[in-house]
Amino acid sequence: MPIRGPIPVGGLRVALAAAVWTALAAAPAIAGGSATGAAVANIDQLRQAGHWIRALALCEDALRDHPGDEALLRRQVLILADAGAVSRARELAQRLPADPVLLARLDADVAAQRARRAVRDPVPPDADPYAAADAAVRQLDAVIARHGNDPSVVHRARLDRLVALQAAGRSAEAVGAYDAMGPAERDTLPAYVLRPLAEAMLDRQRPEEAARLLGRAGPATPETIPEGESDPAIVLMYAYSEAGQYAKAEQTIDSAAAAQPVWLRKPGQSGPAANPHRSEDDLNAALLRGYAGLLADANARLAAGVHEAPASANWRRELGNNERSRGWPRRAGADLAIARGLDPQDIGVRLGQLETRRDLGDFDSVEPGLENLEAHYPRDAQVQRARRAWDRQRGWQFDAAQTFGRGNTPDYGDRDQDTLATLASPLLADHWRIYAIARHAQASLPEGDAHRTDAGLGVRGQWRGVQAYLQALPTRGTGDDPTAVEAGFDWAISDHWAWSTDASSSGADIPLRARYYGVHGSTLDSTVQWRANELLAARLGVQAANFSDGNRRRAADVGVTGRVLTRPRLQLDLGADLYASHNTRDDTAYFNPRRDGAATVTAHLDHVLAERYGRTWHQLVDLAVGSYAQQGQSAGWVADVGYGQAWQPHEGLGFGWRLGWHSQPYDGRRETRATLELTLHWGE
Repeated sequence: MPIRGPIPVGGLRVALAAAVWTALAAAPAIAGGSATGAAVANIDQLRQAGHWIRALALCEDALRDHPGDEALLRRQVLILADAGAVSRARELAQRLPADPVLLARLDADVAAQRARRAVRDPVPPDADPYAAADAAVRQLDAVIARHGNDPSVVHRARLDRLVALQAAGRSAEAVGAYDAMGPAERDTLPAYVLRPLAEAMLDRQRPEEAARLLGRAGPATPETIPEGESDPAIVLMYAYSEAGQYAKAEQTIDSAAAAQPVWLRKPGQSGPAANPHRSEDDLNAALLRGYAGLLADANARLAAGVHEAPASANWRRELGNNERSRGWPRRAGADLAIARGLDPQDIGVRLGQLETRRDLGDFDSVEPGLENLEAHYPRDAQVQRARRAWDRQRGWQFDAAQTFGRGNTPDYGDRDQDTLATLASPLLADHWRIYAIARHAQASLPEGDAHRTDAGLGVRGQWRGVQAYLQALPTRGTGDDPTAVEAGFDWAISDHWAWSTDASSSGADIPLRARYYGVHGSTLDSTVQWRANELLAARLGVQAANFSDGNRRRAADVGVTGRVLTRPRLQLDLGADLYASHNTRDDTAYFNPRRDGAATVTAHLDHVLAERYGRTWHQLVDLAVGSYAQQGQSAGWVADVGYGQAWQPHEGLGFGWRLGWHSQPYDGRRETRATLELTLHWGE
């Protein structure tokens, strides 16, 4: 079985010793000849002990005295192959008497070395990143075709071909070749094949098999990981994480990081140097926390890493990506710009910048940037995912929501339902969408049924940090409402402040009971939100409604929410809300107290039941309890309880349902309402 390892710059290292030892065993033994038996014995002893430089020096000294000695020339070839200089070894072997076995193995050595270099050698800017690996695959195919009558050469070339396929971004072919193997061959794969094959399994979304392959390779100790390679524990961490085994993923990467010394002392250096494997393990330990939703923990680790290594593009890139996940796209953009300056060719940095622009609604440069990446890295899985996400975001969007209610409330009656559906066009000229919208509401009131149907068209524009819309909806139903003209905007002023406002000339928020009595009205709703991050937010909202019967309603609400529990797949938020309203009339047919107000505490639980490659299943619990007071009536308790689930079978398609129950006193009489809510989203 061949031994695999990197060939560090400036030195030679074993790569294929076992294979060439097989060739030596097939070669005729030296019995006498021009060289002395003692010199040959010394050469063989040094070579088998792995001292190739000394063995080569001794062999070449002997060749100066015996330049045509076939046994010495053969040993020179084998030592060079042992040390990794396989191209030179094959060149010298062709000058020896024909030895098909030796040449076949050297052919395989040359092709295997080319495959390794395709994995490890940096790609020059603007060069084809797949050219070297594709060439290695072709060369290995030629070895297989040329030496088809030598099973050992063919077998080894097929294994090296797996490595080259993964380096070429052809993971489907690599996994297909693995699937075509028999059980015995799969169970005896050499260690050097297991890691690239595990990476291919991850690319094909088969994390359990990737974990099993890496488990067979066993843990790597710090001294066995070559400087030019990353810790295989990182790949195993991703395999466990993507298989939903967070605890194993955390234990794997934390143990690997702890085993790595922070500093290394290298021969010839006056002082210690930072250990790149420790830095890489620490970075991926932080990323794992972010993937699990522990964004604050991840941010603290990443910020510390950037402080320790401010010139590291990797740490700066991941800090920017974390900041975007926490709701700070502008800060993320600044850090990603620094990372881009440190490493202009980093794919992750460039994709992070594009995603940040998408979050901000700054769409002009997204498609050109993505096309540029696709032109250079068409097989890259990250680039392919980014393309799918962008196509979903800029494509058609459809949303539908349906609510069924039962109860005894003045505004909704005994039974009610509400329907909303929107269909938005693909993004036009990087800023605009045209959409159709339909709304229907009906309620079974004690006085009789009331209903309202709005349907019309709208246009929405989006620029950096700003969204605005204008829509017109002709209205039909109970009462005599004019066409509803509605407009609004959402302005992300900064990473922490946002302001939204919606206005309607014939608001859907006007109760159906008011419509039953021929009353309509205009509405205005404006909210300012401050958001520190995903852990803390506060808002202040004001609402106004001008009814056609002369009533003027003014209301305000203020709320604060904070996350009190964050665990992988589990989040709990607690909050407090205050609400107050004032009406200029209290003698209307619809519920309209002169003054009223409520104070509640709230809780929201989000539990991820399952998550795998864009498929998610959440359960959601909402609770609000407090006190409600109405002028002229005694205060009473108010409660709102909800349980629901959200299911995303794949990216771009989501379904949801929620059961809710609400109880509150109105005019001194307790009234309740139970609801069933259904939602559908298609798009992004």
